[in-house]
Amino acid sequence: MGKKSLRRKSLSKQTKSQRRKAKAKASGKQSLTFGHESIKNNWNPKETLRQNYKRLGLAATADDAIKAAREARDGKSGDQTGVITQELTRIQNLPEKPKYEIKTMAVDEQRRLLRLMKKHGEDYKKMARDIKINVYQQTAKQLQNRIAIFNRIRGLAS
Repeated sequence: MGKKSLRRKSLSKQTKSQRRKAKAKASGKQSLTFGHESIKNNWNPKETLRQNYKRLGLAATADDAIKAAREARDGKSGDQTGVITQELTRIQNLPEKPKYEIKTMAVDEQRRLLRLMKKHGEDYKKMARDIKINVYQQTAKQLQNRIAIFNRIRGLAS
């Protein structure tokens, strides 16, 4: 059996809290992490959370959000010049992305698809069964999708 004093020390809550405090002190103060760059750049550590949120145009509590929504609905909203609202308007004014992005394809895959198209035309079932050229054993639907992307890259189809 171990020493009684050590066992008593391990059971005591006081030493546990002292150990936690010592670990926290040794590790130093943890830096705050923020989710978004605009919040990180505009955060003032000398202000309180509510002050920072108000300046950024955010609601600190759910009640604040409800009040702001009611004011906006009734047309009583004052100046909303918060950084976040400015950021949101900037994002909304950005042009829309195209419906699809032009993907790239490996040169070897392009050659393989060209060989399949020359040999079988538009018959995807035959392409799927051709083991010599279709070495990855892609299904007819997979080949159809890859050829559609290949044609988009070449500019043959919309």
